[in-house]
Amino acid sequence: MDPQASPPPVEPQRPGDQRSFPVWGPVATLAWSVLIAIAFLFVELVVMLIFSFPMRQLPREKAEVAFMNLRFDGTFLSVCAFATLLVCVPLIIGLVKLKRGSNLKDYLGLRPPPLKQVLRWSLITLGFCLLSDAILLLLGVSIVTEFMLAAYASASPRWVAWLAFVIAAPIFEEICFRGFIFKGIAASRLGGLGAAVVTAVLWAATHVRDDWDGIAIVFGLGLVLGAARAMTNSTLLTIWLHGLVNLLVTAQTGFVLLQS
Repeated sequence: MDPQASPPPVEPQRPGDQRSFPVWGPVATLAWSVLIAIAFLFVELVVMLIFSFPMRQLPREKAEVAFMNLRFDGTFLSVCAFATLLVCVPLIIGLVKLKRGSNLKDYLGLRPPPLKQVLRWSLITLGFCLLSDAILLLLGVSIVTEFMLAAYASASPRWVAWLAFVIAAPIFEEICFRGFIFKGIAASRLGGLGAAVVTAVLWAATHVRDDWDGIAIVFGLGLVLGAARAMTNSTLLTIWLHGLVNLLVTAQTGFVLLQS
């Protein structure tokens, strides 16, 4: 072999390519995800303690009822969304940087997709929303959950809930699931398809406040978002798609309340 021969050219990274730089393996990724979950629960606990502090002035029975209703309180949920964004996203960034040789933008998919892809996946996502709503109507199930109605109605000011549901929550959830977790799973033998399924399952499992119909829809949407992530290598795209869905759901909720 000629020692002076030039090295073979490096194949450029293509959308969905998971092999171009070091990433945490699936086991380490899931282990770090437990840490993220603990941080998430800790943030919610702190916010819950802050919101429950004034309840100590109430009679015991009323305080217990008020405390239990926090999980449906739109203001509480909005503050949790912003607090989680401010705490957990920097934690995820730190975990990525902890992996020597990693590239933050590629790891988390922080690459802007082409406009053509944005339009294509927006139409696919809207089609999924229309299909899921049609199925719910055929089954005689309301397309707006009781949880969303309670959260929207109790949010004050209302615009904070819109920002939390449409911007803060999608950013954190996508960077966590379709960003960090997806990349670690996709680097294994499961590949992008397996990562889409695994992240959809994990994401659906976090929506325990919903009924089974809602969880099934979240799982299906997770598959759509996972496919978009795998085929475009862009979490910025899935953040947009997630925010678009939440915008529609929030608008539907507000419309239903106006009619009641």
